[in-house]
Amino acid sequence: MNIFLRKSEDRSKPNRRDFLVQSTCAGMGITSMVNTLSHLSLIGNAAAQGSGEDYKALVCLFLNGGNDSSNLLLPSGTPATSTARTQYETARTILTLADSSFDNINYDRGNNQADLTLSSRLTPLNANYMHQAGYCGTGVGSMALSAAAAPLASMFNSGELSFVSNIGTLTQPGITRGNFNTFPKPPQLFSHSDQQTQWQSSIPDKPFTSGWGGRIADLLGPQNAGDLSLSVSIAGVNSLQIGVNVQPYIMSTNGVASYSGFGSPYNSSLRNAALAPHLNSGPLSGNRYDPLANLASNPNDLLQSTNYQNNNAGWRLRALEQVLAMNHASLFDTNYVDVPKNARFTESLVGSALAATATTNTAGQAATTLDSHFDLHFPNGLFNPRLTDFSNQLKMVARLIAGRTALANRRQIFFVQLGGWDTHTSQIPGASPLINGHYGLVNNLARSVNAFADAMKALGLWDKVMLFTASDFNRTLVPNTSGSDHGWGGHAFICGGGVKGRQICGKFPDLTFNGGIDASGNRGRFIPTTPVDVYAGRIAQWFGVPNDQIAAIFPNLSRFVPGGNPANAVNMDFLL
Repeated sequence: MNIFLRKSEDRSKPNRRDFLVQSTCAGMGITSMVNTLSHLSLIGNAAAQGSGEDYKALVCLFLNGGNDSSNLLLPSGTPATSTARTQYETARTILTLADSSFDNINYDRGNNQADLTLSSRLTPLNANYMHQAGYCGTGVGSMALSAAAAPLASMFNSGELSFVSNIGTLTQPGITRGNFNTFPKPPQLFSHSDQQTQWQSSIPDKPFTSGWGGRIADLLGPQNAGDLSLSVSIAGVNSLQIGVNVQPYIMSTNGVASYSGFGSPYNSSLRNAALAPHLNSGPLSGNRYDPLANLASNPNDLLQSTNYQNNNAGWRLRALEQVLAMNHASLFDTNYVDVPKNARFTESLVGSALAATATTNTAGQAATTLDSHFDLHFPNGLFNPRLTDFSNQLKMVARLIAGRTALANRRQIFFVQLGGWDTHTSQIPGASPLINGHYGLVNNLARSVNAFADAMKALGLWDKVMLFTASDFNRTLVPNTSGSDHGWGGHAFICGGGVKGRQICGKFPDLTFNGGIDASGNRGRFIPTTPVDVYAGRIAQWFGVPNDQIAAIFPNLSRFVPGGNPANAVNMDFLL
């Protein structure tokens, strides 16, 4: 896969039309003529979209390794007042989080500011839908978050974050503890790699061909006027963003890298380094220069009529970019040169976007205007380095959103990832509980998300962004020794624009030890009550996928909700 692919109309490759035909007929298993003809009508509808100036960004936050979300969102109170709390303590044993679990941990976000203090106590949630029509596990009383998640609790209680409980991969409804061994279920159910792929494709009963984010990008890509892909990953290759026509642009937290030997960026080889080379067919726009421009008649400066400086670096860059701009008769040559061509093309776009948040500090080092929002949540001495890789991923997303004008895209899907959740024997914090074990991971997660939210609010863009979490699976409620094993249904959270906060959507699981919705045995592997399809489908609706086109993205939705509309799912009202 070419990881530098940008949006392309090259008909030699599968395009959006191919995607709709393939996905509605073969790849997704919808074979009836009625469905085929119905979904082919989506082509015209999708092409008609694109008017208006609205902007929306999705941020997928993937918790790689299987987050033990039973110790993120959990029943609080006492066994005397909460059946769920009794069930939780009975099963969790050594992993139980109680109000006194972290009495030795009491700190704030730096500079002795008390408005975001992480308490040593469980943080109670003021939820709205805890008891809607009895759609919760038996005896669920008050709920709380881990002490490490206090920033998330603050966002929840202020109405900008909600949870979706007991979500997971499913092939169809109806699976129970009694029929678990015979009922159709996702293949390789407790495998990391398989469940990550199935989560990100939403079609666990078919071989992987594309991710649901990639299919959204294929459908909505024509809304974007810019040349950068609708999908951008700050965390490497992933399944979520793989489409048929639109592939993700992959970058790091360090931004984009320029070709070496030409200045940084190109200031020793170009007369105007802010311009980008015109490397594709079509008219030359005002912010592009032509690598194939003719030489001047000036014997002292033959490059006078071009954007290249009259020096060795300028001549070398001109020669390189002329090769990239040329048409090639050989299909092999064309595809071979596409990699450096698209790398050069997109680095100029992304560089322009990042320039909107770049400044120079007193030490002469590059800094961003968004640093303060993240530094505030990560005081010196907590993590080393001060900003974690994950917080820097979210900061890079914030910078790209801030520079969205340079990208000229109305829709953007970002992918970030925090690893380390495979806590088989390392869930309990060691000597440094603030940064170790499950507590340290949640601490990093909560601080980073709140910092990102603060940055978006400062830019006036929080209502344009929706951040949501996903993970391989939950972990077993019953521990092994000092950790937990691979589970199934777990809890996710969602925040940002369009989110109706203070909701605990879905159905909180029955935590009955060796019973209830435990898939089998007595490990506490909960059978999901909310499929990924419904969760992702609601997110897609906010992003702009029309209801009559949802089925093209999530072909299994009709198995779970009436009419295949995720808005019809019970207790999934987390959108404004």
